[in-house]
Amino acid sequence: MTDLSQLSAALFTPHLNSVFTMTSEEGVVIEATLTACTENAKGTMPGSPRTAFSLFLECPADGLPFFNGASFTVTHPQMPAFGPVHMERILSEAGGAERAVFQITFN
Repeated sequence: MTDLSQLSAALFTPHLNSVFTMTSEEGVVIEATLTACTENAKGTMPGSPRTAFSLFLECPADGLPFFNGASFTVTHPQMPAFGPVHMERILSEAGGAERAVFQITFN
C-alpha cells in the first residue's frame, strides 16, 4: 500500500481517462474513470511537501448505493494501491443524475 504522503498530482495525470477501482471498508466496489486531477496551490498548507490536489472520478450512477462520503482503498493496474482515503460524491458539472462524480482531496 502506498504511503499517502508520497502521492502527488503528477502521479495521476498519466492515468487520466483510465479506470480506477474503489473498494469501501464495507466491501462496496465502484469502478470509475479518472476525469480530472487538479492542483490547488491556494489550498496548500505553508511548508507542505506537496501541492494540494483533488482527483475527480466518474461512473454511471445506476445501481450505486447511497452514501455521504466513505473511506475507500483505490487501485489501478499501473499504480500501487492507496488508501484508505475519504471520498465524497459530488454534483456533476453537467448536473445530470445519470452520472456519479466522486472527489478525493489530498492536502
